[in-house]
Amino acid sequence: MTTKTIGTRSRGTAAKAPAKQAKQAKQAEAARIEPIKKLDPEKGIQSVQDLADHLHVAAQVELSTIPLYLYGAYSIRTRGHSQWAAPRGILRSLIGISIEEMLHLALVRNLMVAIGCGDQITFYDKKFIPSYPSKMLHRYNPKDKDGAEIDLSLGKLTMEQVKMFRRIEMPDDVSPKATTFDAHPKAVGQYTSLGAFYRSIEKGFTDLDEKKKIKWALGDARKQYKRAFWNEFGNGKPIRVHNLETAKAALDLIIEQGEGTLKDHQHIKVKHGVEDFTHYEKFLRIERGEEGIGAVDGADNDIRLDDPEATWPVLSDPKVADFKDQPGVHSLMTLFNAAYCYTLCVLDELYRTSTDDVETVRVQENRTELFSRRYGLERNGVAIMQGVLYPIAQVLVSTPIPGGPEEGMLHAAPSFEFYDFSKAKNRTKKQQLADLCDKAIDHFPVLGGPDGVQRQISLLAEV
Repeated sequence: MTTKTIGTRSRGTAAKAPAKQAKQAKQAEAARIEPIKKLDPEKGIQSVQDLADHLHVAAQVELSTIPLYLYGAYSIRTRGHSQWAAPRGILRSLIGISIEEMLHLALVRNLMVAIGCGDQITFYDKKFIPSYPSKMLHRYNPKDKDGAEIDLSLGKLTMEQVKMFRRIEMPDDVSPKATTFDAHPKAVGQYTSLGAFYRSIEKGFTDLDEKKKIKWALGDARKQYKRAFWNEFGNGKPIRVHNLETAKAALDLIIEQGEGTLKDHQHIKVKHGVEDFTHYEKFLRIERGEEGIGAVDGADNDIRLDDPEATWPVLSDPKVADFKDQPGVHSLMTLFNAAYCYTLCVLDELYRTSTDDVETVRVQENRTELFSRRYGLERNGVAIMQGVLYPIAQVLVSTPIPGGPEEGMLHAAPSFEFYDFSKAKNRTKKQQLADLCDKAIDHFPVLGGPDGVQRQISLLAEV
């Protein structure tokens, strides 16, 4: 690939970018992000608003894991082989887990809608969208031999990253009958573990429902996410929450997919006669070498995860601001961030629209069709992830960054940062996305074409 393809510049100037980025990442390593709401673990959940605040933060925690797992999947260089690697393969495992985390995000928001607090949460919110590197929220486990806290960092898939993933999903020994929970010693308003956090939420639902304090928002039930979901590499499905039983079912699914049940941290029962592994067990299987990453083209044998040929040499914790003097990389990273945020905007709009919005539309003089904006939004959510985010990420990770001690030693990568659509007052979000794509195409023509990213953006709904 020529330097023109990724943005022309002098070699001397280009050399500064990777070093600058690495230095900034090191400085930010100990950053502690603020929860979207302040919680009191020792006080617990005593009101519906307390419950809503806990769910709001739970959604923030769930969103913080999705970029980590996707970044790892995007970095796999052997993906043409890895997707078929036996028995399940690392790529399929990561994609399946990522989709299940998206399911958890939807279930948490369904729970907020169910208790009449759906209007309190917005995914497209600078304070809600996670940044990296940062400390994981609601996770302080002194018994973890790898450290009491977890530093969340975007990085290429390595055994060290997989260890971090496994620690995120690690079970704890918090009793399901506990009535009080410990607070994080270094951060007021945080629980010591995700297990304690979610068990506090489940206890809150039970206590408040018994006291008749929850007024189930049955009129908004059809605003919850229920359709347009499938996961060929995982399990579970959205649950429409409308009472205590369905609320507990949603929470149990989140907990059991991640760490399993109290008696079994390895398996989750999908249905009669069908089982799957928990996230915790899936990451253990990768660490133990039981899941393959595939082979390099022309090689006879599979390679191991930490083999240099297994993954692209992408930057860790990239920031788009570090590439302002590299127009090609900067334009593509900006496009990815805008598409990522547009996806969150689509989900926000989806939750504002009921599935009861079906109407008859005349398309010709003698022909009518049924139209549903909600259904279109659901399809758009899937389309933008598969047809926009994924191909942009693939171009990024395969693009060498010009300059540095050795030209092309490091590759670009998506940064999953907040993109501010409000700055362009006279352009809609979709128009801005199209403008950014036009700008990136000057450097990456592969984004065009009859089935390319540019075409997919033109088909998206306005939000």
